[in-house]
Amino acid sequence: MSDRAVETENQARICRITCGWKKPELPLDAVRRYWRDVHSPAIARRPGIWEYRHYQFDAVRPIFTDLPGVEQTCPTDAQLMWLSDVRYADDDALAMFSADPDPEVRGQLLGDIDLIVDQSTTYKAVDAMAVTLVDTSALVPPQGSPPLPAFGLFFRARGDEGPFRAAMRDIAARWAAAPGVVRLRLSLLEAPDVSAERAAGYPIKTHPPERQYQAWIDIALANADVILPTEGLAEQVGALHAYPIAANYTSNYAGKPTFVGLRGFPAWDALTAIGGYNQAQEPIMRWMFGERAQGVTLEPVAR
Repeated sequence: MSDRAVETENQARICRITCGWKKPELPLDAVRRYWRDVHSPAIARRPGIWEYRHYQFDAVRPIFTDLPGVEQTCPTDAQLMWLSDVRYADDDALAMFSADPDPEVRGQLLGDIDLIVDQSTTYKAVDAMAVTLVDTSALVPPQGSPPLPAFGLFFRARGDEGPFRAAMRDIAARWAAAPGVVRLRLSLLEAPDVSAERAAGYPIKTHPPERQYQAWIDIALANADVILPTEGLAEQVGALHAYPIAANYTSNYAGKPTFVGLRGFPAWDALTAIGGYNQAQEPIMRWMFGERAQGVTLEPVAR
């Protein structure tokens, strides 16, 4: 736990993890750009957020050959397309987020759900239920397409919650210690609280219980040849769906918006491609965005 990136992530005690897929009539590329370039920068300006990452997934691809009895395929129309991981330091920070902006503006922001989403489920993971065990990534926080093989691994329990969670903690610890594992974060997911989501004004489009997940592992590997031990996993896991991560955009980190959260990923991509770092300096950022730009930087976390 001495790594600064791990310590920073684990300061968040409350995580709201929303995953889903688009309406069938909308082009996937347009939805991805809208979520990245329109929705996420608006959310990034809300107070109280410790970290906000938005993952875009490609189709499920089985990655294990030694898990008999574990479902590793998933019908196309039942696969997730994205995950938004929003984290808060504590209950006070979550309350601050919930209170701002005012109801009229918040309703317009939430209109994106009716605009884009066919189904989505929001899970909660608190305290030790959500923990990053290792992260030696070259760029922290991540932006864009991952340079290494990276997956969102989603698990369904075979039986009771207690043994399943114990097994997930064990497998996460073993994988985090395995050679070639660059990043691993485990989230043990509470069942969706539909009444709480409705009270907060969110349109309810939750997946039926049989299509919900009970755990998520965010993992990145040094290369495609990394071997992850699976002993004992099949005893507690009924389904394991591996979604390759097409892209990961971080709009808030360590309690403040990132450059991407303020200026958007296209600006970040253009700037880093030709080295226009004068446009990333704090004076110009504060001139453009005010106090929200205090301390915003493009530099990876120092190690």
